[in-house]
Amino acid sequence: MTTEFAGPKGRSMGDFSPEYMEHLQQYVDADLAEVPQRILGQLLLLEPIREGMEVNQLEHSLQTATRADRAGASLDIVVAALVHDLGKTISNENHPAVAAEMARPWLSEEATWVIKVHQDFQGIHYFALMGLDPMMRRRHADSPWYELAEQFVDDWDNHAFDPDYDTLPLEHFVPMVQEVFSRPAKRPERLRPVG
Repeated sequence: MTTEFAGPKGRSMGDFSPEYMEHLQQYVDADLAEVPQRILGQLLLLEPIREGMEVNQLEHSLQTATRADRAGASLDIVVAALVHDLGKTISNENHPAVAAEMARPWLSEEATWVIKVHQDFQGIHYFALMGLDPMMRRRHADSPWYELAEQFVDDWDNHAFDPDYDTLPLEHFVPMVQEVFSRPAKRPERLRPVG
């Protein structure tokens, strides 16, 4: 992979030389090649999470992606459907934002946005039972992707808790995950090179 750096390394990032930073970039680049496998590993961490439902969170994610795939959704939206709940590997709280940020460097802007807001849209189906505003989705009414988020949630995500559904296995989605997460990662505006 890479060789040991022979020059001075510095004891803080502020002391790193341009040569050492170039050396370190090799590791960062090599690390990016591991992203598809890491995403697949994260998906497997959803399997023991059931949250009292009839299907575990991996099965739910696979069902959501299966429904999107069968509906002819774009590659990015199918992969978004697959990874939309990855944040639950940490906690249910704020899981959409966590999943969206994990996928943001590789997915389209609309796919990332749908992941981030999917719980606001899902609320129409259950928030009233919790004393919350079931029409929370209305706060996103000005988005050009509002109808996409409605379809994502109302047609696919909301119905993906059926233990009898003919769900495609994870292996079906592996090539999609590899394709999407092997793309060059997009850097946020704040991290783009100057000049």
